[in-house]
Amino acid sequence: MKNHPQSVVLALLSVAFISLAQLAMKWGMTQLSLQFTSLQELWHAAQYSALVSGYLPYYISVVAGLSFYALSMLCWVMALKHLPLSLAYPMLSLSYVIVYVAAISLPWIGEAFSWPKALGIVLILAGIYLVFPSKKAKQS
Repeated sequence: MKNHPQSVVLALLSVAFISLAQLAMKWGMTQLSLQFTSLQELWHAAQYSALVSGYLPYYISVVAGLSFYALSMLCWVMALKHLPLSLAYPMLSLSYVIVYVAAISLPWIGEAFSWPKALGIVLILAGIYLVFPSKKAKQS
């Protein structure tokens, strides 16, 4: 890890992109599913321009989510060139923390806070802390 700090940055970018992907997909697909009946009616009536223009922000959100997934994968593949899996893989679990905090904080996602879930987040963070080598271990 010390010799390849760019790999750590790439792994963290992967985490950020995958978190953004989850949030964008959640919002876009939730909105589209709420409008499913209207979308179906427009489709059957062959009103394709209304089908696209009336729901464009939701489609953009879904496509952005898919794009973030692709960017995440690209960063991940590049990070793995030099970063051991034993360090890289636990970093991915940071996305659980980011997505949970964002989901309860962002009003357009609207997830509810839960003490059991918060405890799970604390346990994830503790696990990440335990997996990463301490400075003392690096010096030996």
